Amino acid sequence: MQALDDLGNPLPYELGGFECPEEMVCVTAESFNEMLEPYDMEYSTETLALEPKGDAEAVLDFTTTLLFLDFWTIAYLAIPLTIFAVYGLSIYAGFKWIQKKFS
Repeated sequence: MQALDDLGNPLPYELGGFECPEEMVCVTAESFNEMLEPYDMEYSTETLALEPKGDAEAVLDFTTTLLFLDFWTIAYLAIPLTIFAVYGLSIYAGFKWIQKKFS
């Protein structure tokens, strides 16, 4: 069995034929991508830079987040919005009734 460092990487960690220096922390590509995931970032191997998610991916993530909300979150959103809708529709109906009355 091969020895592992603190992050679970095999010792010595070889990166393209180079050993990881002791004063540095080396991680695998999979663990690096896992670290970037909570921040909605991706590492592009083409540009060799960190890139934020695109607009389409952000919209898709937001939509799936909305679809899978728990019951209490939906209730906390639905109750105040329902009250605002009733007030707004009541005011609208009042204006229409007044318009109809004086036309």
